[in-house]
Amino acid sequence: MPSSRTNGSVLAFRTSWWGRVPMPSPIQSAASVFDVLPQLPLFNVLPGANLVLTPDLQIAAVSDGYVAVSLVPRAELLGQALLEVFPDNPAAPTAQGSRSLRASLEQVLATSQPHQMAPLRYDIPNPAAPGQFLERYWQTCNTPLLDAQGQVQYLIHSVQDITASRLAEEQLRESQAREYAAYAEANRQRAQLHNVLEQAPAMICIFEGPQHIFQFVNPPYQALVGRRPLLGRPIADAMPELTGQPIFSLLDRVYQTGEPYHATEMLVQLDHDNLGVHDLEQRYYNFIYQARYNLQGAIDGIMVFAYEVTTQVLTRYQVQDLNEELAAANEELRATNEEFLAANTDLLRTQQQLQQFNQELDELVAARTREVQAARLLAERQQQQLERLFMQAPAAVCILSGPELVYELVNPGYQQLFPGRLLLRRPILAALPEIAGHAVYRTLRQVYETGIMHEDLDILIRLARPSDGALEDRYFNYIQQARYDEQGQIDGVLVFAFEVTEQVRARQQMQTLNEEMAAMNEELQVTNEALNSSNAQLTRTNVDLDNFIYTASHDLKAPITNIEGLLLALREQLPAGEAQPDELVPHLLQLMQGSIERFQATISQLTDIARLQRAHAPLAEEVPVAAAVEAVRLDLEPLLTAAAAQLTVEVAPGLCVSFAPQNLRSVVYNLLSNAIKYHAPNRPPVIVLRAARADGLVTLAVQDNGLGLDAQQQTQLYGIFRRLHTHVAGTGVGLYMVKRMVENAGGTIAVQSEPNVGTTFTVTFLA
Repeated sequence: MPSSRTNGSVLAFRTSWWGRVPMPSPIQSAASVFDVLPQLPLFNVLPGANLVLTPDLQIAAVSDGYVAVSLVPRAELLGQALLEVFPDNPAAPTAQGSRSLRASLEQVLATSQPHQMAPLRYDIPNPAAPGQFLERYWQTCNTPLLDAQGQVQYLIHSVQDITASRLAEEQLRESQAREYAAYAEANRQRAQLHNVLEQAPAMICIFEGPQHIFQFVNPPYQALVGRRPLLGRPIADAMPELTGQPIFSLLDRVYQTGEPYHATEMLVQLDHDNLGVHDLEQRYYNFIYQARYNLQGAIDGIMVFAYEVTTQVLTRYQVQDLNEELAAANEELRATNEEFLAANTDLLRTQQQLQQFNQELDELVAARTREVQAARLLAERQQQQLERLFMQAPAAVCILSGPELVYELVNPGYQQLFPGRLLLRRPILAALPEIAGHAVYRTLRQVYETGIMHEDLDILIRLARPSDGALEDRYFNYIQQARYDEQGQIDGVLVFAFEVTEQVRARQQMQTLNEEMAAMNEELQVTNEALNSSNAQLTRTNVDLDNFIYTASHDLKAPITNIEGLLLALREQLPAGEAQPDELVPHLLQLMQGSIERFQATISQLTDIARLQRAHAPLAEEVPVAAAVEAVRLDLEPLLTAAAAQLTVEVAPGLCVSFAPQNLRSVVYNLLSNAIKYHAPNRPPVIVLRAARADGLVTLAVQDNGLGLDAQQQTQLYGIFRRLHTHVAGTGVGLYMVKRMVENAGGTIAVQSEPNVGTTFTVTFLA
């Protein structure tokens, strides 16, 4: 059996003890030894686990400690051959305990010198399960007892059970091996993640601490400020030009609350060329601020994922300006432009979650095991975050691996570009055979072979339609970026893509519409020139007509006056009363006088019309409305009395209107006199005049219960010399003049009427 540590004092004690034991002679049988040793209780209680063996390796004495560690009663050990009582474990063929023990004992017998064995695995039978063994490790020492002639008389076989410490050492080694493997894997994944972030075409950085110190900056982000040092500096020191912009406060809010912040088309102004100028360039960005948590769940930094969208924003602004210019000319074109703008506003939105792994490896086995698990969880979380970053990105993202460009990763946005197609783990030409020979495939090969990033805008690719397989034109914007492995060798290509088919078609349609609009504008310009020429001719004609009317009305006054004088002279020359020779003469004279009076009234109205046409804007002054209405009411009192009319006047106190006084009187007079003249024969006239100020205007309304007008009559109401009721006297120019006077002063007149119910005229004046 394997043995325990043996120091000099124990060996001295054992030697001195054995020296006092009466040794049997060489010719004495072994049985006599077995009879003597068990009678020595002192050996049984020796410290440690010990056996006394004869030179033929039979057990002569057993200590209590040995019985305890071997799990075999003393009676079953005494007189037995040591190697037969403890055979090798057949289930552990590599453990050769009996061979090693025999070799050590034979060495002691041959040399008469003690032998300390190396730690030894030697399994012992399990008394609770016959045929089974218990795994044990031993520290063994074999010591000879010599007789007077120096010959080996007995062997002391001492053992110590070191199973617990040996298993603990093995567990520690296994734990350390697992720990080193996990640490190496974490470092590899961290290096791979760092490599991907470095190669990503987006702008990525990581801030640490409440002062937002740059801990990581990838090349696209560094390119924002050229060679200006960023790493290890707070953003307020590294980018002081951001003072007064919302960036610092947004970072503070995310760090304090942990809530992500998504910015779309935010204006950020930086000194990109590091010239120290104050007039900073305006650029627009989409970005995400995501809080970063340490292993204790506390926020210790912020991750930034950004894209520049300046081109898209400026393009949209230009399209908006163009839409505003074209909106008045063509409603359909404006609707198309608005759809184009709406499509352009849907841009890249994304988020990023990163973690940093940093821990010590000097804890005990249990603590190290927990650290290994934490490291594994952290690595898995980082890998999941990277996968979520691509899978949740609003862009179409894929990773092509190897020289055949096999789809290694396809996010949902990329899969939606090719519905129904199997992409993952297939070469790109097998998944998209129609791009063979296309520029997009050639640039992919170039990026894989040279590592030079490639970007294309509005590239046309003809792809098979899922429904019927027919090729259709589709347009894409995309970025192709080489991916590098840990050795810096290109092992794949990252693709960020956007389908812009609708935008390109909308832009093409807009260009077509612009060309059509330009042609229409040329035609409109020609038409406008013709209209301007016609308007000039009409203006000249109207002036000539106004001059003719004015001249005719002025020149006709004298002949009519002469005719009236001749008729008066004729009356004086004719005999009076019954002395007239013919009764028809007085009737004819009366008819002639009526015709002259009507002719004079017509000439007077023509003169007023001509004067009104010549003077479009007579001098206006503040006229009290109530006083003007009262003056007209007094003039019409005889007509009101004769028609038994009821006139109600409701004028706001102190109400004034800026208008020519004589024109205001003419407007009120014409409206009230018409309400009296055209009353219904079957009911007395009821007339209401209201005037008030509202919304900076003065409104005057005259309402009656007279004959009323149908819809057709209302369209003819303001025509010159237009009379719609002929049973009363009139010339048909009153309402025409009212409309001209009101409109010349910037006002309006409107009518609401219903036959046999009544009419309401509403005049609106500028206050």
